[in-house]
Amino acid sequence: MTFSFKCWMLWKCARFLKASWRRKKHEALIMGNERSARRPMRGGRIRWAWVCWVALLIAAGCDSSLQAEREKKGVLLAQVNGEPVTREDLRAHLKARGDHEVAGKAGKSISRVVLEQFVERRLLLQRFRETGEYVSEGKVRRFVEFVRRQYGEADLKTVMKEQGIDEESWLKTMRETLEIEHLLEKEVYSKLKVSGSEIEDYYNRNKEKFRVGRRWRVRQIVVASAKMAERLRKLILDGKSFAALAQEHSIGPERGAGGDLGYFQAGELPENIENVVESLELGEVSRVVKSPAGFHLLEVPERRLPIQNTLASVRDVIKKRLLADKGRAGLERWLGELKRNAKITYYPENLENVVSG
Repeated sequence: MTFSFKCWMLWKCARFLKASWRRKKHEALIMGNERSARRPMRGGRIRWAWVCWVALLIAAGCDSSLQAEREKKGVLLAQVNGEPVTREDLRAHLKARGDHEVAGKAGKSISRVVLEQFVERRLLLQRFRETGEYVSEGKVRRFVEFVRRQYGEADLKTVMKEQGIDEESWLKTMRETLEIEHLLEKEVYSKLKVSGSEIEDYYNRNKEKFRVGRRWRVRQIVVASAKMAERLRKLILDGKSFAALAQEHSIGPERGAGGDLGYFQAGELPENIENVVESLELGEVSRVVKSPAGFHLLEVPERRLPIQNTLASVRDVIKKRLLADKGRAGLERWLGELKRNAKITYYPENLENVVSG
């Protein structure tokens, strides 16, 4: 897997995590997990996206520390425009990724793939320095602070300690990552264009993707005991306001909104909850439903029929999707040209025992 494809897969991972986060948030709301529901950016999607991102940063670049020392004693694996890549560089790279056991079992083939990723990164950094561009210290500092804040200082230190990554190497990697990002933005992504006709054509060919299924607006009351739930259900059947009782008695994080959880499509709720919601008439209160969070009463105050989103409503979404597709193809072409114009020499005979050495 090339370095550029690895970058692309990271983007795809972020999209998958975003979709997964939405479902996890819904489940957290239903199950009364107040901390997760109120702080999804900290505990869900962003946290795990940054786990993937920081792991990639560490895997992709921490080998560059102490490079001069390694070159003096290392076995040569490649040269990138005259810059040596040694066996010790690659060992450090594998260690940072946590792949030393896998690489040891797979032998030369895995080592060659990782080496090619490493060579591509070196090539990108060389190209950045040729352009005369720079990344300011302030931008690096803000990026580092952002990563620390989103990832969590304690967790980040734990990962670095477990992987044997020192602070200086990590900071160097962060700078190099920003340098590569700056380079790709200038030479690839800023040149991408999507026309109105491309957007319209994509919409017409993929209308089903922009169809929104049947949705329910759901309210809930969740309490700690079945007895309390039954008592509240009787009060609702006697005419008491579901929303008012939710505000007064519910232990769920949405109690301040009268138990209003918002709108859900099929597949977005836990199965046992969705089955109940689907069977309810508008304004009907459910039977008591047990879950790990407690005992629930559910109500559907509104139901919306399936709709087809218009082109105007999804134009920006389509544009971003097409730009992403073009970005992948453009990056592959640009990087391929960069490699064709570079002088890269591999020494495959020296790949033996990269890990066990």
